[in-house]
Amino acid sequence: MKHHIIRVTQSIKRQNSVIKHKALIPLKQSLLAVKHSLAQESRETKVMLVTYKRFIKGQASKLEMQEAHRQFVDVIRGLGLGVLAVLPFSPITLPFIVKLGEKIGVNVLPSAFMKDLQEEDIIEIQ
Repeated sequence: MKHHIIRVTQSIKRQNSVIKHKALIPLKQSLLAVKHSLAQESRETKVMLVTYKRFIKGQASKLEMQEAHRQFVDVIRGLGLGVLAVLPFSPITLPFIVKLGEKIGVNVLPSAFMKDLQEEDIIEIQ
């Protein structure tokens, strides 16, 4: 009798393990997407800093400066969300703010986190 109970218990543990593993797959994919977006933002910010250094030396074109300014706006957006992320109830307020921004027509997220660009970035990284 004890042997059957042990086998049933082990079977249930295995099933729970499989369920947990399957449930974690979407979470892992989401975290990988965030990782790729953060990496993209980091690369763009480094290019922005190099462009600003070149501007100081008088070597940057207007087009490069426009791109650098766009990235600077993205950095400011990220800082704004970063401040909100440390506040209490941020798992509730951040999605609300993003949705509210979409309704109003304001981009709250940096460009690397936008869905349309995200797919292109993942293809580019691979």
